Amino acid sequence: MIENAPEPIVCPVTAWYHKRKIAMILLLLGLSAFFFYDWKVGYPKKQADYESYWPEYQRLVLKEKKTAEWFKLAKEKGWPDKPHEEDWDYKIKEQLVFGVITGLIGLGMLGQYLVNSKKTLTADADSFTTPDRIRVPFSTAFKLDKRKWDNKGLAYVNYQNGDESGKVVIDCLIYGDPAIKVLERLEANFKGEIIDVVKEAPAAAEEAAVVPDDATQP
Repeated sequence: MIENAPEPIVCPVTAWYHKRKIAMILLLLGLSAFFFYDWKVGYPKKQADYESYWPEYQRLVLKEKKTAEWFKLAKEKGWPDKPHEEDWDYKIKEQLVFGVITGLIGLGMLGQYLVNSKKTLTADADSFTTPDRIRVPFSTAFKLDKRKWDNKGLAYVNYQNGDESGKVVIDCLIYGDPAIKVLERLEANFKGEIIDVVKEAPAAAEEAAVVPDDATQP
C-alpha cells in the first residue's frame, strides 16, 4: 500500500444542476400539457363560440351595416365587439403540433437527466475518470485548455493513452467545487501544454507626487 497517497476525489452532480434541469423539464412538460389542453378543450370551445357570433357579425355589420344593432347584441351575448375572421381548424392543429414537440423535448431532457444525474467525476492518485467512465492517467494528458475555466468552469483535456486518444472536459458548473480539486491534481502532475487566457496585469499604482526641489520647507 502506498503511504501518503492522496485521497480519492468524488464529484457528484451539484444541487444547482438538479434544480435547473428539473425546472426546465417541468416547464416543457407543463407547456406540452397546456398545448394539449387547448387542442382538445380550449380551442374547440373558442371555435364553437366563434361559429356562433361570426355569422351574426357578417350579417349585421358586413352585409346589413347595422353596427349599432351588432354592438347591442354582442354586449348581451358577451361576444367581442370587433371580431376577425379566423381559421380555427388550423389553430387547433397548431396546438397539437406544439404539444407534441414540447412533450418530446421534455421527455428527452428527462431521460438525459435521469442518466446524467447518477454520473460522477472522480480522481485518484494518478488519473481522473470522466462521468462517461473514460479513465485518463495524468501522464497521458498533453494539452490543457483553461480559457473557459474562469467564466464557465470548463477545462478541456487532450490525452494520448497508447492507441486511445481523445478530448474530455472537467465541468465545474455541473460537478461543483470538488471538480476544482480534480483540476488542481491534474495540474500538479501535468507536463504538457497549458492554454489559458492572457490576463492583464493590474494597473500600476499612481506615482507619488514629486515635491519641487525649491519648495519652501515648513
